[in-house]
Amino acid sequence: MKALAILLVLCGTALADGSGSAAGSAAGSAAGSAVVIQLPPELGAPEVSAAASPAQLKLGDRFTLFITATYGEGIEVNLPATVDLGDAFEIKRTSSEDHVRPDGKHQREWQLDVTAWDLGDLQVPPVPVTFTLGGHGGQLVTNAVPIRVTGVLGEADDPKLMRADAPPVTLKSRDWLWVWVGSGAVVVVVGVVTFIVLRRRRRHRVRTLVGGLAPAVARKMDMTSERALERLLAIEQSAVLEHDEDRKRGYAEMVEVIRDYLGARYRFATAELTTSELLRGLARRAPAHEHAMVERWLGKCDLVKYGGQRATAGQAGQTLADARELVLQTTAQPHAEAA
Repeated sequence: MKALAILLVLCGTALADGSGSAAGSAAGSAAGSAVVIQLPPELGAPEVSAAASPAQLKLGDRFTLFITATYGEGIEVNLPATVDLGDAFEIKRTSSEDHVRPDGKHQREWQLDVTAWDLGDLQVPPVPVTFTLGGHGGQLVTNAVPIRVTGVLGEADDPKLMRADAPPVTLKSRDWLWVWVGSGAVVVVVGVVTFIVLRRRRRHRVRTLVGGLAPAVARKMDMTSERALERLLAIEQSAVLEHDEDRKRGYAEMVEVIRDYLGARYRFATAELTTSELLRGLARRAPAHEHAMVERWLGKCDLVKYGGQRATAGQAGQTLADARELVLQTTAQPHAEAA
């Protein structure tokens, strides 16, 4: 702690020594700039890191940026009041959770709900994390996080896809009271009919997504569950599980869907974790029966992916049905609400 105090005092002295030949504009510039103090780990400075899930998404989709700070007793950590990720990203919401690790270290995790508004291989810039230690303040920055954003209908700035300017058009309006009254009545009727039709289609779509599983009708699914079920349905319709030479790849695709779903549902980065690391992270966030369900399902898939077990088409179909059931059983729980 003494060494930390000396380091902070030296930094303050260096900033204050702006009188002499560099007085004037240099002093004003130094006063208006932030000081980032990088402290070595032996002085007790926090450790900070950043990760994103999912790391590949479409333009306008949302992803979660996880910022983690690990620190000891007597240290306070926080994010700046305003986090600027640049023009390519928009932060929708921010939340945080605190944990104490088995080794006694404290850990704070911020979850930033971010929308991507640019295409290509992007990087979420480093995020500053402020801290206080021994009555003095400091600042650290996280690592940059790479993500890939793809388009839906092609590059938005392609001039061949843009329509030419249209000439002005004259608009006419008529004040016909009874026409408006009749139109309003028609709109009401059409609205009621549309609502009924859309409700029926919604129920049919839910049954399609879950493959006819009975619990789906009684549960209200959120977007996280619907996205996972849509991807599982696409795997089923691709027939990749029906062919012996493609079945192992089909298992890998199912595991990727469930990994992304778990990361979004329980709010932690899963893309780079091994199965054991994923299960350890899930144990701190999910109820025991849900953790056991995920562990059983991933164990069966690992036997096919890594253990050399050859699954039949029937077994692969049952594994897909179990994946749907896993999504349904972890939906509409208090901890499963979207951030």
